Amino acid sequence: MAAEIETEICVIGGGPAGAVTAMRLAQLGRRVCLLERATFPRPHIGESLPASIWPILRFLGVDDAMKAAGFLQSSGSVLMWGGAFERRGEPVGDPGLLVDRGQFDAILLDAARQSGVRVLQPTRAYRPRRTWAGWEVPILTAQGKSRLRADLLVDAAGKHAGLGRRFRPASALLTALYAYWQAPPGFGAQARVEAGDAHWYWGAAQPDGTVNACVFIDPSDCTGLSPAARRDLYLNLLARSTLLACCLEQVRMGPVRRCDASSQCELTPPAYDLLRVGEASFSVDALSSQGVQLAMAQAMQAAVVANTILSRPSDTNIALGFYSERQRERVETHAELAAAFYARHHEVSSGPFWSQRAQPLDWLRRQPADLQNAELSKGEVLRRSPEAKLIQGGVQGDAYVVRSEILTHPNLPRPVHSLAGAELAPLISDLRDPLSVPDILQRWSSRIGPTSAAQVLRWLWHTKILVPAGELGRNRGSP
Repeated sequence: MAAEIETEICVIGGGPAGAVTAMRLAQLGRRVCLLERATFPRPHIGESLPASIWPILRFLGVDDAMKAAGFLQSSGSVLMWGGAFERRGEPVGDPGLLVDRGQFDAILLDAARQSGVRVLQPTRAYRPRRTWAGWEVPILTAQGKSRLRADLLVDAAGKHAGLGRRFRPASALLTALYAYWQAPPGFGAQARVEAGDAHWYWGAAQPDGTVNACVFIDPSDCTGLSPAARRDLYLNLLARSTLLACCLEQVRMGPVRRCDASSQCELTPPAYDLLRVGEASFSVDALSSQGVQLAMAQAMQAAVVANTILSRPSDTNIALGFYSERQRERVETHAELAAAFYARHHEVSSGPFWSQRAQPLDWLRRQPADLQNAELSKGEVLRRSPEAKLIQGGVQGDAYVVRSEILTHPNLPRPVHSLAGAELAPLISDLRDPLSVPDILQRWSSRIGPTSAAQVLRWLWHTKILVPAGELGRNRGSP
């Protein structure tokens, strides 16, 4: 047996979520060991990343490596959806990226290694066991069997690893059939998205000169089919596509593959010694093209939460509450976004594939916000709504989750700490009595400046956190 390994934190899985969690923890001064089963670059379905990925890449210090990798810069997308054709360009500034996920993941893992993470690869991790002294993880490396001991475990092993998880569907089930093709002439660096009868298509060019063409279907459409029958189903559906049928005129580079593309959420609460990140925690609909970005953002939060638990044990509960709330928020928000996109096509196609996906599942539906649409008059006298509460919650800092007062209200999808760079609690606490709009602006401008004061006031009015003083009286039964 090889020598046992001891570390503070063990990260299982070297994809974007695991690599970023490990990297940030090492940058925060923690001892981290990452276990990855596969040798990189591993085969992985191609990915379209939005332009909003760049702030994360810059923060991690890997933006130059990504630029040097030769990934295609996306010039937007082409959509045939809801009975209409649409071209969407990238916003001014950073471009989106069409990446080879095998290479993308390898860059992140190498950056984690350079940050001081001990990477064991290829290494098979078997079921971890809790002990009185922490976690014990049996592993198998090229040197033989061994054990790793750690105080805290980060599960970043993807959605299919069996590490005692309890997943709940976050949408109707979805399967992707996909293959790589020689790029048709003039295909371009635009992702293509198209609705079919009871399925939808996604396709994008890859840096190696191929095109990844996917068909997303209900799993029941291919249940029990042989690999040859799945291939024929895929080819027949691809032939019906307006935007991707051109691939059939080219050479297919490899077999037709299948993967689970369902949205789901892991229900086990985070614990003082166990955090889950990436698809071990949640997955969102491929329509968003934000799965990788969300996983990386969550990974940076996981690192701060783990660092808080290990450095400031008294704040463990507030850190875990923060982490759990952010996971729920991501799942709810992206369930609503995906449902709205499916609903757009459901208006012109009434089949069950679209109707089942045109609204979030019951457990993810949020009450629609009751917002104020009227303009705020300068003569209005306002006071705080009784439904607006200031509570103790967690706020993410650079290295720790810290305690702070945060604002809650039924119209807010999540508790809010600050807006326009200003903490809300001191501003709202200042409104003990009804005040006119000019008085509020004058009082707040001395703290946060007139521009921010006006922005915060408009937002509080729009969300009905501040309401007309007379309206509260009427609600209480006053004449």
